Amino acid sequence: MKIKPKVVLDVASLGWSWMCRQHARGVHRVAEKLAAGLEASQQCDLFFASTSSVFGGSRLVAENESFRNIPFLHSPRQVSLSKWAYTKQQWVGKTLADRRFHLRALRYLAQRMATQADHWAASFAVQDMAAANIYHSPLAPIPANIGKSKLKRFLTVHDMIPLTHPETVNGQGVPLLRRQLDSLTPGSFAFCVSNDVRNDLLNCTALPPENVFVTPLAASPETFYPLDNRAERRVVLQKHGIPDVPYFLTLSSFDPRKNFIHLIRCFGSLAEAGELDDCNLVLVGTNPERHACFGEAIAKFPKLKHRIITPGFIPDEDLAAIYSGAAAFTFPSLSEGFGIPAVEAMQCGLPVISSNTTSLPEVIGEAGILLNPHDQDAWCAAMLQVLRDQDLAAELRQKSLARAKLFSWQRFIDETLNGYNRSLGG
Repeated sequence: MKIKPKVVLDVASLGWSWMCRQHARGVHRVAEKLAAGLEASQQCDLFFASTSSVFGGSRLVAENESFRNIPFLHSPRQVSLSKWAYTKQQWVGKTLADRRFHLRALRYLAQRMATQADHWAASFAVQDMAAANIYHSPLAPIPANIGKSKLKRFLTVHDMIPLTHPETVNGQGVPLLRRQLDSLTPGSFAFCVSNDVRNDLLNCTALPPENVFVTPLAASPETFYPLDNRAERRVVLQKHGIPDVPYFLTLSSFDPRKNFIHLIRCFGSLAEAGELDDCNLVLVGTNPERHACFGEAIAKFPKLKHRIITPGFIPDEDLAAIYSGAAAFTFPSLSEGFGIPAVEAMQCGLPVISSNTTSLPEVIGEAGILLNPHDQDAWCAAMLQVLRDQDLAAELRQKSLARAKLFSWQRFIDETLNGYNRSLGG
């Protein structure tokens, strides 16, 4: 008899993204799609718990109509304690500019107290989950008490990059990944966002292959689609300070592993050589000024400063116009667990020039131009070719649209439910 999965889903990442909306990243969007998709499927019974950011998780449940009937396994007292921690963290953030000693000491004390309070608020016992048979964390390590329980335990692994490609990331990612992997006790299960991540996980752990499933990610069709109306695109471009001329686009966080410095060098060398008249480079992402190497790269091309555009954060409702208006999407990343921006671009019908590393060949296939992320000559040649050869650009646009159809959030949910059912003997 098939058992209907009863799943406790850790919504800590969703709680955090509720509290820090503009800093939410791909992993937070994935967790949101997971929760919404599982609830909409009606093929499992959901419970929410939160290993941190309990107040944010409670607000998520209260404000999202589709989540209001899902039991939240934290008491009102825990929610209040987490809310108190949240207010203290907000105060710390608002006073950071004041460097007076007494305020620095108060900030340190408030931060310590807030962290401990949120930790207490997030505590829960295994007996609180007596009605469930599966525990799934989309990001955070599986708690030790859950690891010792009889629950089927799942962890979503988004990438293994801090271990497999440590040269492309800073040291902060390694401790989190270590805690994640250490929480995969014998008998645990894992979801990986690509076959590349699955292979790396199997090489780095003792998990049996039958316990590791692949759940490819996707791009939302209501947000990412070809917008052919040039007048509509022009309004959005003007809103974000982007001139209505041909431009190469990239969109991601400004992590060093995204390799934007390489892209700036390629564009800069072509533009200085007079090969890219009336063409710009648009780099979308928040807070590029935080990375000194980014500013230094642009400073090497002082005459092109007005043609390397950083519009900052772009809201979802404007992304289709930003993608659709570009001549090509350029993605020189050194390492990716999946590479959602590439799927977003393909779904908007954009020619894609991408790195040939890690998961990207698996995602893009033959729909785009795949290159060594360090080969400046090859990147320059590809950028010029796509810009000048309209037949090639049209061919790549069609290939992108066809390739994007392989990825959907429904497939992501179906593969997740398949993993649940397999763990229960279905």
